[in-house]
Amino acid sequence: MFFKKLTEPRPSSERGSSDRANGSTLTAAPAAGSATSAGQAPAGNALANADESLGMVLDALGGMLTAMARYPLDLPDRPGDDTSREMTRWHRHATLGFPLDERDATSMSVHERDWDGVVRTVTEQRREEHRYVTSSINELRDALWACVETVHNAVKVDHTADQSTESQMERAKGALKRMQTGSIKQEVLGAVLAIESALQTRREQQQEQYVTLAGKLDRLGKQLEEARRESTTDPLTGLGNRKLFDIMGPRALQMFSLGRQPVVLLMVDMDKLKLVNDMYGHQAGDQAIQNLGKALSKTFLRQSDVLCRLGGDEFAAILHNTDWKMAQTLARRLQEQLAAMPAPHPAMEFSVGASVGVAQLEIHEEVEEWVARADKALYKAKQNGRERVCVAEGLIPLT
Repeated sequence: MFFKKLTEPRPSSERGSSDRANGSTLTAAPAAGSATSAGQAPAGNALANADESLGMVLDALGGMLTAMARYPLDLPDRPGDDTSREMTRWHRHATLGFPLDERDATSMSVHERDWDGVVRTVTEQRREEHRYVTSSINELRDALWACVETVHNAVKVDHTADQSTESQMERAKGALKRMQTGSIKQEVLGAVLAIESALQTRREQQQEQYVTLAGKLDRLGKQLEEARRESTTDPLTGLGNRKLFDIMGPRALQMFSLGRQPVVLLMVDMDKLKLVNDMYGHQAGDQAIQNLGKALSKTFLRQSDVLCRLGGDEFAAILHNTDWKMAQTLARRLQEQLAAMPAPHPAMEFSVGASVGVAQLEIHEEVEEWVARADKALYKAKQNGRERVCVAEGLIPLT
């Protein structure tokens, strides 16, 4: 244990100071079999119980200080070894009574030890560690997404170069087909086909690497994004806010350019909210908005789903690994969840629904274009009678 064994007598100086601090004077315990005051336990038993309780507290405190000394962090302005020595010094002082000034050999009683200093030292150490870890996570997250953005831009450059190369290849093939000399034609055409095959192989290998990288970044990104949630949360609904959407929209595009897994944007707008506010007050309107937020949370359950309130009664959902057909089904399920919510006001005689616009991200599409298509689909849903789900143009195959 981290304190002195209870079977060993404490130094007379420690016993005296401890007894004086408690305002009592110890007397010798009565001999075995002697009478005691009526209804009172022997003084020796009370003292033993107090010592045992104190020992347990000191043992627990010693364990915590030892853990901090054994597993220190290297801070920018303080090596871990310095922290370890400091925590060991306070451990010896708090649990064993060693003076903080190591030149002093006098043992200190429990009441003479610097307990405020113990709390202050541990608190300051944990505060500095928290600042360092938070800063490191933020820097790692920013570096991660800078890497994703760089790879995304490289993919765009590769695509442009490949398009130019393919165009040149087609022109070369057309010119070669018009040549009359068979042997030269065959040799040059063979070289062109070989180059074309090499380019195709390179594209396939790069795509495999991008897919692997996208999977690793996705797993790491989910962990790091936990640190940002507090500043990107809408206080009324508990969903993400506009800031989160502005962050995650471009990242969805970047991840799509690597992994090529389908990703869909749902723009959701509540119907009749103005009527609710005018007839039953803004408190009922806020309750209607909260109902839609709850319906979104109950419908889109995956950790990768990004749910945001953009402002007022407008919401957005970014769904990874989801195509427009599945998104259409989920949007209708959202409307069912919203219809099952309690009325925002007990006197309300009409239901409050939502219109949804769906847009699946297309290759080489920018975020602004993606959002515009989803908004256009949402506007169409409103025009078609509200509480509708409309898919953006260009995604539904012609039949």
